[in-house]
Amino acid sequence: MPDTDQTNRLGVNILTQRVLEAGHVCREQPISDSGIDAHIEIKDSRNATGRLIATQLKSGPSYFSKTDENGFWHYVSDRHRDLWINHSLPVILVLCDVVKRESYYEIVSEETCVRAGEGWKILVPKSKTIGAHSSSDLISIASPIAAASDFSIHAEHDQSHGLARRISLDVVVHPGKRPVNKPYLGAIVRATLKLGQSSQYHRDEFSERALGGQPVDVVWGFVYLREIDRGSALWACRFQWISPSLEASSRPAAYDGEEDGSGLVIGWYGKAELARFLDERRATKAVYLKNVDVLIVQLPSVRKKIDAMLEDGDQSTQAQEFANSMEEFECTWDGALAAPGECRRLDQAIHELLATVGNAGLIWHQRNARTPTEVRFLMSRYRDELYRLDEEISFLRRDVR
Repeated sequence: MPDTDQTNRLGVNILTQRVLEAGHVCREQPISDSGIDAHIEIKDSRNATGRLIATQLKSGPSYFSKTDENGFWHYVSDRHRDLWINHSLPVILVLCDVVKRESYYEIVSEETCVRAGEGWKILVPKSKTIGAHSSSDLISIASPIAAASDFSIHAEHDQSHGLARRISLDVVVHPGKRPVNKPYLGAIVRATLKLGQSSQYHRDEFSERALGGQPVDVVWGFVYLREIDRGSALWACRFQWISPSLEASSRPAAYDGEEDGSGLVIGWYGKAELARFLDERRATKAVYLKNVDVLIVQLPSVRKKIDAMLEDGDQSTQAQEFANSMEEFECTWDGALAAPGECRRLDQAIHELLATVGNAGLIWHQRNARTPTEVRFLMSRYRDELYRLDEEISFLRRDVR
């Protein structure tokens, strides 16, 4: 039987059936840029545990052409070998014999990868097949579980925007004597994600009134190996989860990195790569102040719009336009650029300004849930806050010329 899409589909079906026989769950990953075709999730009795195995699946007779008495040799490039060994999940290579309906497997590791010319080869043993007999072996391979004592959340932020609840977290690892590697950090990320998804935190009473009780739509965060690293943004990895149900218009820009199929993406940077990454994001003072000036020049218009809404009262035809203009103002700011050190106080005031404008747009958009008196009080408060921040930002702007 030639190796075709039909053969690959048959291989997925056979693997899924064999994993079920082992008492676990197999989920195909149709979109992957790192050579991962499926995830196996370990089940404990009837419950999924969240412990995963990434699977690279190869189906068809061509993958059984190079064999010896012990197993089947599979050849891989430097790129794939490095991707699999450095993955946040343990990776197994599965060769599926669609005629015998068997799935042979081997974990990808430093020990199982053998140098072969300019690439590598892995021996997949004939004795290791997936089925009821391999349940305990799959359990031993699966990703670790992070205990509550393995990490702590040092900062939780409510960065909700419009109708989307967005939570960000700063996480510090406490490994003790455990080795720090990608599977271990990946387990911490997944444990942290569950906490973020169930977060009840709101940045203020207004956000809580507007979005209280609504499920979290976006969770992102940074994982640090030491508390001291937070000050210099020397994170070991960053992660992002976006709810599949969140509308496209409310979705933030997606991170690059490893995807696990649930919407979670983990991005990794080594120290040298991280330094380059920070340098690329760090704006010069000239570029940063230019962005500040673009923002400041729009403030009078924003204040006038708030004044107009307060004077006109409940004009429903203008409500959406006002909310949109507040969102456009927030989008003016290039949040991808980090402030130079001498502009940190100014940067803090800028982000306070953006949050105030965002709250004004959110409150007015959802004004029907409040009394007219309450809406007027809140909008007046935001207008006064904008005047104060305008003066503070103008002063700080002059101070860093």
